[in-house]
Amino acid sequence: MKIVVCLHAPRGRGDAPPPALGTDDAHALGLALAFGAPHTVTALLAGPPTDAAPLERALAAGAARAVRLVGEDFGSADFHTLGQALGTAIKRLGGTLVLTGARSDDDGLGAVAASIARHVNALHVACIEELTPAGEDAVEITVRGGGRRRRLRVPLPAVLSVVASGPGAPDLPTLESRGEGPLPTIEILSLVDPEATVVRRRTELLGQPELPQRTTEEATTAEALVTALAR
Repeated sequence: MKIVVCLHAPRGRGDAPPPALGTDDAHALGLALAFGAPHTVTALLAGPPTDAAPLERALAAGAARAVRLVGEDFGSADFHTLGQALGTAIKRLGGTLVLTGARSDDDGLGAVAASIARHVNALHVACIEELTPAGEDAVEITVRGGGRRRRLRVPLPAVLSVVASGPGAPDLPTLESRGEGPLPTIEILSLVDPEATVVRRRTELLGQPELPQRTTEEATTAEALVTALAR
């Protein structure tokens, strides 16, 4: 199973430096790494080189690969655009199980995961707390809702947003505790097709194609004006 964990770069509050990983992101990474061999874990982040800390932390914790997606100003992108870009990258990486932090966007809505699921045509389940493999084509999840915790079997491919069940981030392995050599190099993935990172708002929100661009023309008669408006 190829697991892709989508990370984001946390922002600091006040004078305090930001953590390398958000609490939900760290929990998602911990769940992915717990699968062990032969499953592989790839950390994915869309952002500039200054946002490399989460990827470096993921590699230190045991991720097999770390990929930084370039091609847009993701810092100002909405969740539609970000989800489409990450979805395109996940298809190229061949991910069958995608994990994200439930609170991995500025609004704290977890909408990025739903957008990714749409673009990779996968099942989406929000705010899961626990995760275990169930063969090669399914996983078992624990999700809380209506005051109850439920155990569900989810077929793959799937996109799952993870919420930390405890007050703090999980105790992920460090490079020192692993006792291994230097970290692998962070890979760069560029979206060659610029349309892959541009969301057509009218299509996404209304299910209608983009309106064609109209050229400017001068109508000198009422009949010409009616004809032009009817085009």
